[in-house]
Amino acid sequence: MNWLILAASGAFGGLASVLLRVAAVQGAASGASALLPWVLRGAAIGAYGAGFVLYAFALRKANLSVAYPLMVAISILVVLGFTALHEHVLRPTQVVGALVILVGIWLVTRST
Repeated sequence: MNWLILAASGAFGGLASVLLRVAAVQGAASGASALLPWVLRGAAIGAYGAGFVLYAFALRKANLSVAYPLMVAISILVVLGFTALHEHVLRPTQVVGALVILVGIWLVTRST
């Protein structure tokens, strides 16, 4: 259950980053007076808040040295997934970098 809470925390963090990106693109496309970018920014703040509350709950039972890398890894995967699906094809260096991060996180979480 704790790993599920950590996964949700990372997913909310990644979602918040995606919402901020979409808000920035929408704001540039529709002008400063558009309402949608502000709604998206508010949703991003809510997602960050939800992610940190879940992270705080997860830290009650998880080691920080495991919890933080896992949360960040999930956030990275969410952002990379959004980038690959909606913005552009990932460059090979981005894919290799993500794999290196994931292997590092696997090593850190495995040794504790």
